[in-house]
Amino acid sequence: MKKVMMCAALIAALLSCQSKGASDNPPVDESEMLVIGNDSSAVAIYEGILPAADGSGIEYVLSVDSIGPNGESGYTLVMNYLDADGSGKHKSFTSKGKKEVVHKNVNKQHKTAYKLTPDNGDAPLYFVVVNDTTLRLSNDSLQESVSNLNYDIIQVK
Repeated sequence: MKKVMMCAALIAALLSCQSKGASDNPPVDESEMLVIGNDSSAVAIYEGILPAADGSGIEYVLSVDSIGPNGESGYTLVMNYLDADGSGKHKSFTSKGKKEVVHKNVNKQHKTAYKLTPDNGDAPLYFVVVNDTTLRLSNDSLQESVSNLNYDIIQVK
């Protein structure tokens, strides 16, 4: 744990050295930061295969980026539609944009979620924070699916 916190502090220091001029940025919440292999710009990576209406499933790979010099936070989401063009033929889409942390009360329960707003103007996606390592796809009201299907992506790095 000490190594993770020291690495997080090092990354925060490196990022602050890259900014130009003075800024009024809020401090980085180092409790959310994790170091991932050789990708020093990513905070965490989540993966999972979620149900698809017309296929074998959709593999999600979500990379949540670190806080930038202006206090912004970004994401990259790769959605790989399994067997979309026939057996073994997948179709992949990538979305990049802004990540915000949102809080709502849903059925008298406080929920925290990531709102992923794509740069291309598409509708935002919402992932409820289930625990320290799990995010669950939800609607914009942070209501989770009532089916028994798995809508979780798990932190892998």
